[in-house]
Amino acid sequence: MQNLLETNVLIVGGGPAGASAALSLLKYSDLKVVIIEETNLESVKIGEQVNSSIFDLLNYMGIEKKSFSENNFIQGYSNTAAWGSERIMVRDSIFNTETESFQLNREEFDYMLLEKVSEKGGIIFPRTKCLKFEQIENDYWTVELKHETKGNFSVKAKYLIDATGRSGSVCRKIGVESKRHDELTAIGRFFYFNESDMIKQDIIIESIEDGWWYCASLPDRKMTLTFFSDAHIIKEKRLEKSENWNELLSKTKHIKHKISQASSGGKPWVKNAFSQVTDISLKKNFLAVGDAAASFDPISSMGIGFAISSACHAAKAIIDADLGHENTFQHYQENINMIYCQYLETKTFFYQKEQRWSDSAFWQKRINMQRISK
Repeated sequence: MQNLLETNVLIVGGGPAGASAALSLLKYSDLKVVIIEETNLESVKIGEQVNSSIFDLLNYMGIEKKSFSENNFIQGYSNTAAWGSERIMVRDSIFNTETESFQLNREEFDYMLLEKVSEKGGIIFPRTKCLKFEQIENDYWTVELKHETKGNFSVKAKYLIDATGRSGSVCRKIGVESKRHDELTAIGRFFYFNESDMIKQDIIIESIEDGWWYCASLPDRKMTLTFFSDAHIIKEKRLEKSENWNELLSKTKHIKHKISQASSGGKPWVKNAFSQVTDISLKKNFLAVGDAAASFDPISSMGIGFAISSACHAAKAIIDADLGHENTFQHYQENINMIYCQYLETKTFFYQKEQRWSDSAFWQKRINMQRISK
């Protein structure tokens, strides 16, 4: 018989959402927590913009600002956009009034969160695949797993959390449905600067006929440059080829100048960036957090903040449910739905500000989007 590990909460996914759920559970309850992460924690991570409210969330989980090194965050000194016009203008956040922004060093940030989970007694299995999920009597979950070198084993848990990002791999395997609202895809590259190069610490967005570009300074003299468009446009234009990606970049008015002194690190990478919301209400003792619960257009800058806040709320729902309170998971889902509906309305308003390419397939879809009410 396979080795069986028993725990109270099994979290699949070791990113910020999964780690934050674990940290909240470990701080505010005596529940035992196991995290399963399929990768070796070295996959490509895009630097992400956050505002100062992230420090309140981290403090809630028991992590003080001084725990981070100087390389974890860099101050964002300028946030501008050429959107609706070719002129560069200051871009206020469309979702909050925070003016102070930072760029994350995602590799260090994610790894630090997992270190804190381990310090507080959580168990983490990297390089481990989930083979099979089964819900047994009393609504407990058993999951068959395979570690890269240690072989097969199983985990039995009362509660299961999907923290696998936009892929929502646990949701898909157990039959939980998501509603997708677009096919936005990111294709980008990292650029590197020499010590002698002057780098302005800023974020700039520039819209073009087939989508929009995002450029941001990252820690360690690095810059991310990403093009966002619909998946079929990226495929038709074969933007995975460096020469095609570069040609599209050359059509920008402002962003192309940002990397004129930099060297590129490899071919373009591709990541999903679509908006979706998941309904977990039909499964007992199951929650999704972060992008697996609801994922947002990167224009919103909601990714990391929502990943952590949803994880904290999910942990609270589990703790309350374990104490015998009713409908805690239902209330969690209702809150996710409310946030997502508000986001869709604001996203529609923001995209409709760009009217220069009304015949473009990309902008046509977004200009004609209907406001979605709850």
